[in-house]
Amino acid sequence: MNKFKKTLTGGLVVLLMVLGFVACDDEFSTIGDEIIENNNFSTNLFADSQIRAYNQRLNPVQANGLPVYQLGKNVDPVYGTTFSNLTIQASLGTEDPEFGDKTQAEEDEDLTDTEEMETVTEVWLNIPYFSSSSINDDGETEVEVDSLYGNTAQPFTLRVQELTYFLRALDEEGDSQIYFTNEDFSMRVGETLFEDTAYLIDQEQVEIVETDINGATVFDEDGNPVIEQTLSPRIRVKLDKDFFQQRILDNEGSIMLSNNNVFRAGELFRGLHITADNTEALMLLDLENANIEINYIYQKVNTQGNTDPSDDTAEPEKATYNLSLSVANILNTFNTPTFTQDVTANEDNLFLKGGEGSMSVIELFGPDNDGNGVADQLEEIRANGWIINDANLVFYVNTNIQVDAAEDPIRIYLYNMENNIPLLDHVIDQTTNPTAPSLSKAVHGGILELDENDMPSFYKIRLTEHLNNVIRNEGENVKLGLVVSSDIRIESNGQVETGTIDEEFLPVSSIVNPFGTVLYGSTTASPEDKRLKLEIFYTIPETN
Repeated sequence: MNKFKKTLTGGLVVLLMVLGFVACDDEFSTIGDEIIENNNFSTNLFADSQIRAYNQRLNPVQANGLPVYQLGKNVDPVYGTTFSNLTIQASLGTEDPEFGDKTQAEEDEDLTDTEEMETVTEVWLNIPYFSSSSINDDGETEVEVDSLYGNTAQPFTLRVQELTYFLRALDEEGDSQIYFTNEDFSMRVGETLFEDTAYLIDQEQVEIVETDINGATVFDEDGNPVIEQTLSPRIRVKLDKDFFQQRILDNEGSIMLSNNNVFRAGELFRGLHITADNTEALMLLDLENANIEINYIYQKVNTQGNTDPSDDTAEPEKATYNLSLSVANILNTFNTPTFTQDVTANEDNLFLKGGEGSMSVIELFGPDNDGNGVADQLEEIRANGWIINDANLVFYVNTNIQVDAAEDPIRIYLYNMENNIPLLDHVIDQTTNPTAPSLSKAVHGGILELDENDMPSFYKIRLTEHLNNVIRNEGENVKLGLVVSSDIRIESNGQVETGTIDEEFLPVSSIVNPFGTVLYGSTTASPEDKRLKLEIFYTIPETN
């Protein structure tokens, strides 16, 4: 994800969470200027739509089945400090694994004294950061990490513990099990597999130096270490090798390693619980490419090219087996003890915060005073026979509350809240952004625009097709949900834990975005030029 700062420095926009920037015009184009008036039609601007916009505080949200996960600390001057932990269920890279060249059954049947004697030498936890690479003018590869925020230079305590809790895949009804962000796994852990009280984030590529069978570095003819592999920047730490010797390699041939269903349900090894204590940084992690890398040696039988076992010899051989951390349950759990903002106190401002935060609800065209099920203003507009040429909601950032130190979300997302689906404008917008794909659908908008001082100014969302459907086709005038977004191309929804609000679902693109903003509302408390308005450019046939 692109790292978005007030100076708009950062790298590549990635999947789940978009924090990048695309240059946009600071001024609105006058849409009406593009419509040519003639004797049969006239074009007008209607900006007096009645709007009610109000806030809802969100209960804990879905913690698993997400495209992006967080670890560390996020400090927001409005919404307080959020601490995030990771709980990851492990899976077998290959089921019923064969370590070395022979299965355990084949070793047991072997009448000779040759045993493979598989022995773990190193175990590495690999969790990449999101990063991008490019080739500079000198032909060198340059890598930029774009998923780190806060003070990344401060050391902190990184701890990796054994997870002892079974994360089931299905609930009592046979549906996918949903876990929520208020889960606490701190007491559901076993052995500590790694701990460093002065861990430092390394944003450089990881060079894996080749070693021989004895673990000694291999050098080239010039005396330089041979680089066996170059990995993208990541968390890469050594785990307790004896633990994995006993739990994994020593169980070759056991039913506990026979398949993932048995492995995950058993008590052999269920996964990891990862915490970052005393950190001032927030890390967005690429769990899709995370694993536990188990390096081991075994005694490889050399048959000397014949079938006579009497002259067989055993020679040490290196091998690797990986446990997957991406194909089962991954949970992001949060603690935000200082989120004390009363977002529902009034409707003067709109408070948007990703994850277990807050959202806004937009109701268009005012009340239904005659009780016929249709807002009175909407009835009047429908009777006029308008053709909607363009319609936009413009949300201005309240920079008096959303201070400069805050991390502004690069995009907000407006959706059909009653059916939890995108608006028609979102669906039909096929525009793409090749350099920042998650900033595609730019016509529909919702992308942060800056003022002349490169400071956050407003978000503009086009809902022309939605209003045409409501006005001309008498479609339902649904409540609209407004949330921060990482990538509005992600149309799936996550669950919200039942509680004080009626919402049961929230767009996943908002769940995975850690940041928030404050926007002016539609009340008279907002400055006239910053107040939330619905601008409708329409054409109406002239009558003779």
